[in-house]
Parts: sequence; C-alpha cells; structure tokens
Amino acid sequence: MFFESFESNSFFDTTETCTPVYTEYCENYEKFYADALRDVEEAKKTREYGLDMTNHPNWFDASYISWLSYDSLHLELPDGNLYFAPIINWGKYREENGRLVMLVTVRLNHAIADGYLVANIFRLLENEISYFVGL
Repeated sequence: MFFESFESNSFFDTTETCTPVYTEYCENYEKFYADALRDVEEAKKTREYGLDMTNHPNWFDASYISWLSYDSLHLELPDGNLYFAPIINWGKYREENGRLVMLVTVRLNHAIADGYLVANIFRLLENEISYFVGL
C-alpha cells in the first residue's frame, strides 16, 4: 500500500482547533477502527498541532466536515503545486429527493494523478458504500 498511515483530526470544542491524528493502516477493518479510536483519544490529551511528516512520510489527509453539508469545496494551498499527497474531505449527509447524499471532495496534484485515477477513487468508494449498505 502506498500510504502507510491515515491522518485525521481531533477537534477541540473549547478552542475550536484541531490536532492531527495518525493511525497505521491495517487491512483488518475492525483492528484499524479500534486503533483509530485509540489514536483519537490519545490526541485529545494534547493541544499541540503535531504534524509529523518525518515519522509519517506516507500519509494522506482525510477530513470530515461534520457541521455542514456542502455542494462544493475548493482547497487552495500555498505552494499547492508542490503538495503531492491527496486530500479527501466529506461533509454531513443529507436527504435529497428520498435519497441520502454525502458529497466527497478529492484534491490531487495533476503532476501525480489524472482523471482516471480520481475516477478510480470514486469507484472504490462507491463499491465500499454498496458493500456497507448491502447492495
């Protein structure tokens, strides 16, 4: 697997800030999920923004924007042309015309990925959601 760890955020209501949380990837979902929960609880014990690219060189950023359901999201990064890790965001789901809808945004640098690879990300996500809901 290209990415060895998953980075998410632990949000602090009192300060409205967050700190990165790293979880080592594991194909066993139950183990991965338990490890992620443990890592989030550990991150809640600190207020430091511990971006650790030295010890976690192969990570990607995944963020859930639980406060809102959105129609579009654009991330502008300083020196974005030099940022190669994917960034995946998803918002709060909502009901629309009798269906549950949750928008997902994937940001990839075109120097390392093209539309075909982005389409594969969405196909994989679609397959996993279908499997999860039993379709």
